[in-house]
Amino acid sequence: MRTVLFSALAWRVLAAIAIALHITFIVFIPISDTILNAWHLSFVLCLGFGAFSLLKDATLLKRLRDTVLALTGLCAGVYFILNEDQVFERFELTLMDQLVAFGAVLLVLELTRRVVGWVIPAIAVFLMAYVMYLGKYADGVFFFGGISEYRMAYRLFWQDGALLGSTTTISATIIFMFVFMSCLMRAAGATQFIINGTASLLRKIPGGSAHVAVLSSALMGTVSGSAVANVAGTGALTIPMMKRAGLKPEIAGGVEAAASTGSQLVPPIMGAGIFIMSDWVGVPYTELVLLGIIPAILYFMSISFTVHLQLLKSGKLNICEDDEVPEVRLRDGVAFIVPIAVLIILLSIGYSPVYSAAIAAAGVVVCSFLGPQPLTVSKWIPIVEDTMKTVLPTAIVLICSGLIVVSVETSGLVVALAQSLAAFGNENALIILGLIALISMFLGMGLPVTASYIVVAAFGAQALVSLGVEPVAAHMAIFWLSQDSLLTPPVCLAAFAAAGIAGGNPVKTGVNAMMLGKGLYIMPVLFVFHGLLFTNNVSDVVHATGTGVFALALLAVASTGQAFAKLNAYERLITASASILILFPSWSLQVAGAAIGGAILLYSFVKRNEKCSEDAMSVAGDKK
Repeated sequence: MRTVLFSALAWRVLAAIAIALHITFIVFIPISDTILNAWHLSFVLCLGFGAFSLLKDATLLKRLRDTVLALTGLCAGVYFILNEDQVFERFELTLMDQLVAFGAVLLVLELTRRVVGWVIPAIAVFLMAYVMYLGKYADGVFFFGGISEYRMAYRLFWQDGALLGSTTTISATIIFMFVFMSCLMRAAGATQFIINGTASLLRKIPGGSAHVAVLSSALMGTVSGSAVANVAGTGALTIPMMKRAGLKPEIAGGVEAAASTGSQLVPPIMGAGIFIMSDWVGVPYTELVLLGIIPAILYFMSISFTVHLQLLKSGKLNICEDDEVPEVRLRDGVAFIVPIAVLIILLSIGYSPVYSAAIAAAGVVVCSFLGPQPLTVSKWIPIVEDTMKTVLPTAIVLICSGLIVVSVETSGLVVALAQSLAAFGNENALIILGLIALISMFLGMGLPVTASYIVVAAFGAQALVSLGVEPVAAHMAIFWLSQDSLLTPPVCLAAFAAAGIAGGNPVKTGVNAMMLGKGLYIMPVLFVFHGLLFTNNVSDVVHATGTGVFALALLAVASTGQAFAKLNAYERLITASASILILFPSWSLQVAGAAIGGAILLYSFVKRNEKCSEDAMSVAGDKK
């Protein structure tokens, strides 16, 4: 009986066909976005349900059910492709057309529920019900007269939106091609080269093992846009190194989690949300990549500085041991260095992200034969599996997000929610940004990062823009805030993954990761109030960068209790207060904060010198 159900071989063959068709339709034989999206929808549903049918604990009945769902999902997109012209020629939907539309919606909702939980499907169901039925019972700005099931079926499936809209286009083109390139790099040994290379580069720096975790995770951001995958890829090597250097498991895991979260913030691959942002704001992806460089540098510098102070305080500021530093040859990383360079060059001279990633992927294949891990035929089956297993969770979230986007656009709910948020925040941008941070953190407990950004940005960005904030700054602030679910307890996936490797307490690891990743909360303030994203002029960027450096440094001192000398609780509280004052959009408060922070650092410096003098006198007295 099992042979007639979905088999692992059938899944791999279909995955290979999906990859081949995506590359063909994206690079060699371009087709319309809606047709490509229909193919993408079919493959995502079929492979998604097919993967569940292959689970080891699945009963025969469950396998049969998921096989039927997989085949039905495959038919959904094919039905659109075969009937699109007829639908628009007769300019009406038949009963079958409507049934297929709502059937596809149900399949997307069910697969999304299985992959990422019930929150995003519940939001989508509520919003669709609001558009069709519930809006007429609301008052004021939330009133909406509703539309019929017939019109809803058209908007959800047959119109250029929802299931086959812009979010699906991003998944089928940019996300797919970047993930494919990243999987090729990993198969060619990029992960090992990055870790070995950073260990070799930082071997003589005090606290080198922790800095290796930070830098390798930053570089892994060019290969992987997933924080959890980054933890699994680098943490298995860096966390034991940090523990051998003397760091507690919870701190070692926190360092890796915070650094890996930054993988979605590092250009040129910044996670799926950045592509959504480019589409919504109308700013080229290349420009967003350039704008993300300085914030990413500040974020990782903050982590490194905090770790350095933590090691200094504990007296474990050691260098890497020689047996921890493997030999690194340039040819080991040719399949990583050359394609990344090609990708950056092509993006900088104006080529599209999809085309640039496709050329870079081809470069990985060619360059791999110059290194120690050539991409021979035997490696392509794991590459196919890795690519589709990485694409599927993001793809189904983006497809389901299309239901949310079309619902809020159809009902005008975006404007209503934005107006309500602005009114609740008393039209104060700082209060509204704080409310957005709380909403993002709450939604992050049940939503993946990309979905959290989409939901919050749908109304939160408009609330900030209505108060004069630049659209890019508003969206980038929400994009950064949406990452906090990876670090902030009680649900902190990156921290939990790191705690599993480190053998530490997950909650304590999450708390440490949140403290180390404080840049996630500071950068949005710099975006919105200090012009860090070149929204005004270069002088504002210089000022914002200096403000960020000083504020993050003081927060690191306050969180660790270590400056030039150890600080007591009162001194740490004063230091934290100074850093907050520096971030306020007021020159007088910034000057006051800088003065207080500078005084604390000077006091700590004098305190250390006095202690050194006392120690020297004590040693001299002992000799006498």
